[in-house]
Amino acid sequence: MNDIQVKNLKKRFGDFDVLKDISIEIKSGEFLAILGPNGAGKSTLLKIMTTLLKHYEGKVEIFGYDIEKYPKKVREQIGVVSENFILYDRLTAMENMVFFGELYHLSRETALKRAEKLLKDVEMWEWRNKKVGKFSFGMKQRVNIVRALMNDPKVVFLDEPTASLDIKSALTVKRLLKEINASNKTIVFTTHILSEVEELATKIAILNLGQLVAFGAPAELSIMAEDQKDLIVEVEKNDSKNYKAFFDKSGIKLEMTGNTMKFFYSDGNELEKIIKLISESKIPVRSINSSDRNFDRIFLKLTDKGRDKN
Repeated sequence: MNDIQVKNLKKRFGDFDVLKDISIEIKSGEFLAILGPNGAGKSTLLKIMTTLLKHYEGKVEIFGYDIEKYPKKVREQIGVVSENFILYDRLTAMENMVFFGELYHLSRETALKRAEKLLKDVEMWEWRNKKVGKFSFGMKQRVNIVRALMNDPKVVFLDEPTASLDIKSALTVKRLLKEINASNKTIVFTTHILSEVEELATKIAILNLGQLVAFGAPAELSIMAEDQKDLIVEVEKNDSKNYKAFFDKSGIKLEMTGNTMKFFYSDGNELEKIIKLISESKIPVRSINSSDRNFDRIFLKLTDKGRDKN
């Protein structure tokens, strides 16, 4: 089942096309990361999906509701963490939580119980009676995130939730998001931190210059980018001519420099074949190391492709 369906979405600001014919489907329980260089259209896409931005072409449905026709129905079932804090500095953390809970028509008793659990989840319980205006940036962001969870939303949208956070706060936020996603809630977030994408996301959308240049699971994007992994083998003696001839017969990609052999593979089956052939060749091996190409390279390659199209 799709929680979110975006069809042929276009958005212009004046003469500038911010989003160009975006179509994506997000299934229930997925953890979607929206990536892209500055100005790619990430925040605009998020604002439209959360009913915060209007006047666009195309269609967006959440839980089957057209967000233009039924914005109230949609807002009741989503949580939003925007780039700006949605908190009142003069209220305490607990007062903020109860206030927003009551906006969602929670009873005071339910709001208090939910606030206690959430503030404990982000290690802010001991500051519950302190005014938010006196909090550090990281403390405010933790309260801001759990504020968005007071209505027990089915989908949570977050715009760069860990940007500018200290390490401890970022780890706390990521742990909470993993727990939320594990309870079969859908999460959609934008980020510039690619290590977070590798750690959290089950699905990735990459935007560039308003276009969707890639959409899929991390492994699928790796294939789209024609990404490969390296197996580096150090041998005891240099006999590159004979070594290369042996592997060329098997169709294995190999580079030989001095006593170093570098094999290229894209999946576990290819790796298993290479290791088997190394064993059969009886090459005197000194060491073997495997190094996956990281997601930074995949991201750069895919966004470069997007630029080439424009």
